[in-house]
Amino acid sequence: MFDPIATRIDLALSAMNADPPADTPELDALFAALRGAGNSRQRESAEQRIWAIWCSHEDKAAAAAMQAALDALETGDLSAAGNALDTTIERWPEWAEAWNKRATLRFIEERDADSLDDIASTLQREPRHFGALGGFGQICLRAGDLGSALLVFERVLTIDPGLKDVRQVVDALREQAPHTVH
Repeated sequence: MFDPIATRIDLALSAMNADPPADTPELDALFAALRGAGNSRQRESAEQRIWAIWCSHEDKAAAAAMQAALDALETGDLSAAGNALDTTIERWPEWAEAWNKRATLRFIEERDADSLDDIASTLQREPRHFGALGGFGQICLRAGDLGSALLVFERVLTIDPGLKDVRQVVDALREQAPHTVH
């Protein structure tokens, strides 16, 4: 029997191994800072800056479209958020954060297969996207795929080892998850 979630999990796992975008020296330095942060303040500062870079766009129209989507999400207007994100992705398809935000919306709507498609698109553009990876891990858990969830959350920790909640999830999954090879 065809399982669309399992197939999409496999596709997203493949996207997780994409090469990071070229010519991103500021992001590269911030990711190095995350891995080497000596305290939580340094880690949080690097993480906030990464999010700021991901959410920004040089095109003012793109930034405005994203803000419209975020405003709609904040007010709970999921339909308007979806329309704004669809338009944003159509106009700026290489913007990883647009894909990630739509993946988040689809996760909220419990459209896991569609969310996984958008997560894979996010990771193809930015495989270090710990937000997309976190959502990916949550979908794996919701689908009962503990082995994949473990792989994904372990990847998150290679990017940002200071995430205590993720470390706790990884420790729990290591006790529960079957040992599989993907």
